[in-house]
Amino acid sequence: MKVSYDKWYPVVQPRGLVQQEVFIKKVEKQNAEHALQVQIDNTVKKFHQYEYEIYEYRMRQITLNIDIVNLKRDIDKLV
Repeated sequence: MKVSYDKWYPVVQPRGLVQQEVFIKKVEKQNAEHALQVQIDNTVKKFHQYEYEIYEYRMRQITLNIDIVNLKRDIDKLV
């Protein structure tokens, strides 16, 4: 079918309800993405907290080991 430009073709505009539905879907999608991002941020935050706790624990272990070695040296000096 060939379209001629000397005829008038009606332009169909979307109804207001369709635009409203599209807007509602976009808002729902953004809210879902935001909720997911908040969950991810909370998970990452907990991960970093646990990572820091492990770091502190390991540093305490190292410090205690160094103290033990120093005490052994002091005892060896006395003996």
